[in-house]
Amino acid sequence: MRRRFTPLSLLAAFLLAACTPQPAAPAEPPDTRAQDEAAIRAAVKDWSSAAAAKDPEKFASFYADDAAVLLEGAPLISGKPGIIGALTPMMKDDPNFALSFEPTKVEVAHSGDLAYETGTYQITTTDAKTKKAIPTGGKYVVVWKKIGGTWKVAVDAPVSGAPEAPVPVGENKK
Repeated sequence: MRRRFTPLSLLAAFLLAACTPQPAAPAEPPDTRAQDEAAIRAAVKDWSSAAAAKDPEKFASFYADDAAVLLEGAPLISGKPGIIGALTPMMKDDPNFALSFEPTKVEVAHSGDLAYETGTYQITTTDAKTKKAIPTGGKYVVVWKKIGGTWKVAVDAPVSGAPEAPVPVGENKK
């Protein structure tokens, strides 16, 4: 036996489907970029203070457990133990060691889970041959990620050399 649908039964089915509540679209998360930027800038101040105090453990506490540090002319340093191991001799054994840095820009993703920071740094170390203090400046990029509600450094990439004035987009450097 074949079932026939009348126009009235089709209209009833359509109205029933139209009246059925549809799941609400997920609410867009609140925009917390300004607060996140402020939190990162505060963390950078504390992180720089840990460097000034020559405290490798405190300094490394700002990194994610799987963080990567990309130093020029050096192998990749990854993970907190590797970071502490690389920094401890420099911070503790070098009497001329000094490091400070300051962000020039912090940009947080709308998702609120990733950010990047660019800035300038100044580091002083002792030359192995002359035993004299050698100051070096540069610029850097740091990638931050939010882990358990706290911002941690995922990638730290300093670049030595004099910091340059920013070139506006669309202009060529000469």
